[in-house]
Amino acid sequence: MKTIASLLALLLMTGCAKQELAPPSRPRPKSGLSFETKAPDDTPERQSLLDLSRGASVVSRTGESMLQFSALQAIDGDPGSWWATPPRDLPQSMIIALPARCRIDAVGIRTVEGGRFTAGHVQFDVSLDGRKFTPLATIKSADSGDAQWFDVTPTEAKRIRVTLVDAYAPEQDVHLCSVLARGAELEDAQSGDISGCWSVNGRATRFTRYEGHVSGVMEMGGRPLFFDGGSDGRVYRLNWIRGNDFGLAAITVSPDAAAMSGMQWHEEAIPFFFADSWFGAGGNCGSTADRDDTALRLLQRVGRLSLFGLRFRDDGSLDAAASAPTVQWLSHFLEHSGARIVAHEFRQPTPERNREFARRELDALRQQLASAGSRVEFVARGSDSPRQTPVTQTMRAIYSSVDLEIRR
Repeated sequence: MKTIASLLALLLMTGCAKQELAPPSRPRPKSGLSFETKAPDDTPERQSLLDLSRGASVVSRTGESMLQFSALQAIDGDPGSWWATPPRDLPQSMIIALPARCRIDAVGIRTVEGGRFTAGHVQFDVSLDGRKFTPLATIKSADSGDAQWFDVTPTEAKRIRVTLVDAYAPEQDVHLCSVLARGAELEDAQSGDISGCWSVNGRATRFTRYEGHVSGVMEMGGRPLFFDGGSDGRVYRLNWIRGNDFGLAAITVSPDAAAMSGMQWHEEAIPFFFADSWFGAGGNCGSTADRDDTALRLLQRVGRLSLFGLRFRDDGSLDAAASAPTVQWLSHFLEHSGARIVAHEFRQPTPERNREFARRELDALRQQLASAGSRVEFVARGSDSPRQTPVTQTMRAIYSSVDLEIRR
C-alpha cells in the first residue's frame, strides 16, 4: 500500500510539474472558432471586396510570424484566423490585388480584444496601376473583436495596400483577423490565368488549363501533389491527391497573372484541417510529369469527386464551352459505370433557394448527359445534410459543387 501511495504521489507531482512548465496557450480571439463555441458571424467578411472568395489575392507582403499566420489569413473570410506580425517588428504591410476596378466606400478591420495583440493604427493606400499608391485612410482601432468599419471618400482602386502601423498597447505584436473594404465592382471580374510554371512556397509547380478544366502538379520531395479542378470565374477550386493523402485547395490569381495566393486543406475545407497558405510567382516547371488519371485516383481513394471543371452561371445555367472538357470526361465515365451526381449549394440566402439552385444546375447538366440514361441518379441536395458545414464564403464556394459519387 505504501508503494502504491508513493507511486500515486509521484504521478500527481509529475502532472503538476508538467502543468507548471507548459508554455502559455496561444491567445484566441473571442470570435475564434472552437469545438465548444458557435461559429462567429462572418457577414462583414462576406460583404468585403477583399475576400478571397471574391477573387482577391495577396500579391506582396513584408512578413509574418510563421506561414500558418500569414497575410492571407486576413482575407480568407474567417473571423477566427489572423495575420500575426513577426515578434516586435512593426510596421508590416501587404498588397491585395482586386479582380476588377472597384469603388471603395468604406474600409475596416477585425482584430482581437483585450489589449494584447490588438491592432492600433492601420493605414490603407490605393492604386490603379500597382505602382503608385495614394493614401486613403489611417484608422485607429478600438479594443474589440468585432468588425470595425470606417467610411472614406469614394475612391477607385485595383490594388489596396494595408499597413499595420502599431499595436493598441505599447511593445505588443498584432493579430489582424480581417481587412475589409466595402463598395462596388465597376467592371467584370477578371481572374488571372493559372496556366504555366510557378514557384509556390519555393516548390516547382505547373498548371495546365483547358477551357474550364485545370490540372497540375506540385513537387514535394519524392511524392508530388497532383491537382484536378477548375475555376468558378473568381477562384480556382481544386481537388488534390498525394499518395494516400487528399484534400482541397482554393487559389486566386492576380489579373496580370504575376502572383497567386491560396489555401490548402487536408481532406475537408474546415478550419481545423487547414494545412498551408500558398504564395506563388513565376518559376521553374519542375521535372514531374502531369497525370491524366488524377480524377480517377481521387474517386478510388475518396469515393467522390467534386466536378470543379463545370462552370455554372449566376442563374444556374451551364457554360457549355467552359464545361466541355469535364462534361466529355464525365460522359465517358458514365458509359462504363453507374454513379450518383449530387448538387450542393450554400451561397443562396435560404435552404429553399439553395435546393432550387441545385435543381437548376442538375437540369442543365442532365441535358448534356442525356445518353447516360438510367445509369446515373441525380440528387439536388442544396445545403441539406452537408458532410461539413462551411463557415466562410471561401468554404461555401468550395462546397457549392456538383459531385460525382461512386460505390467502392
